[in-house]
Amino acid sequence: MEILTALLSVTVLLLAGRLLFLHLLSPTQQGTVPVFAVIPASGDGEGLEHTLRHLHWLREEKLSHFTLLIVDAGLTPAGQALVEALRHKDPALLFCPAEEATLILKRKDDNGYFSL
Repeated sequence: MEILTALLSVTVLLLAGRLLFLHLLSPTQQGTVPVFAVIPASGDGEGLEHTLRHLHWLREEKLSHFTLLIVDAGLTPAGQALVEALRHKDPALLFCPAEEATLILKRKDDNGYFSL
């Protein structure tokens, strides 16, 4: 019985510690200014999936709120196919050629928010 109580206490402490840690890391106030994570992709898209996995983790844990934007910085046809496959998995993932990136980031809707 004592072992079970000790295991339960350790589990509760670990969960409470994790929640407190995530609370300390999370932003205290959500602003109205949108945040973009601009990811330049080139070649065959080496490391792109790995980077997106980490950024998705940040969003899932509510550590940060941003829009993912992949910018074509010289993708090969294989890299473009990878980006299309990733966009098929995550429709919220944005993609554009490098010359259009600044135009996308400057667009605002009627409420003053950036839109695509």
